Amino acid sequence: MEELLEQIQAAKLDLARDLPRYPDLCRVLDYWKSKKAGRTMPARADIDPVEIPRLLPRVMLVDVESGPAGELDFRYRLSGTGISNVHGYDATGLRPLDLKPTTYGKLIDAHYRAAAGDRAPLAHVIVLVTDKKHRSYARIILPLSDDGETINMLMTVDSETQNLLQEFLETIQAIGRRD
Repeated sequence: MEELLEQIQAAKLDLARDLPRYPDLCRVLDYWKSKKAGRTMPARADIDPVEIPRLLPRVMLVDVESGPAGELDFRYRLSGTGISNVHGYDATGLRPLDLKPTTYGKLIDAHYRAAAGDRAPLAHVIVLVTDKKHRSYARIILPLSDDGETINMLMTVDSETQNLLQEFLETIQAIGRRD
């Protein structure tokens, strides 16, 4: 049975201005940049799990698939144990549109489409309130490409700082003041 969605909000984080609130996400962005080697983005093969052991429970690898008409689809290749524990299931093999509640899945799918379309890192702070749980977290999406140009995978990392509603509200207010 699907959870009853009470509230979902997301705010895009400016990587220079807002991301420093999440030092672990800054470190993963720096790691991603160090792996580019002059290319637009690194390949999956450039990301070495041995170099990022503390991140692994909070990492998801998302295959970017292209349909016959060129439309993008996304499928989870790997879901870290920390993420699986929060969601209560392993998302490996699922698509974002399979996530529950449905509105949450659509939001995540839209974020992936934006990152793939921008061909650049993208970060958000997200709050999800349902009849069963409350979760707030920051997350960065990092595009990967085997050929240096065509995005074939996204690596997402959730911040180690989670469920801090006050931080979410402060970020939303700060972004509102800038817009």
